[in-house]
Amino acid sequence: MLERRQLTTLDGARKAQIVASEELIFLSGMQPDTTDGDIKEQMRGALKNVDAALAEMGEDQASIFVIHIWLKDMRYFSAMNAVWNEWADAENPPSRTCVSGELYRPDLLVELVVTACRSKGADA
Repeated sequence: MLERRQLTTLDGARKAQIVASEELIFLSGMQPDTTDGDIKEQMRGALKNVDAALAEMGEDQASIFVIHIWLKDMRYFSAMNAVWNEWADAENPPSRTCVSGELYRPDLLVELVVTACRSKGADA
């Protein structure tokens, strides 16, 4: 049975920001709440929303398998990476990919997709 949370039509498409099974959690379209800031502020905001979504599912950063990062422009990589390194557990970081591509909003600089496990079980 799949559990769907944070249903939205934020970008005009019906979707769930969180979809989970008994074993896995998928977070899609993780963005900052505001796009007023630079890449560092937007990355911090996106990671804050990842943390919040995982907490809603009773999990934390330790449950993450992989994060896929989309940057509007690879020129932001170094600054984004500095924020990543502040956030990621130095001893147990998740797997990660980072690519650049056109994002659906011109003011959006970063978007994340996360796959995590439900280490605490579906009853959390």
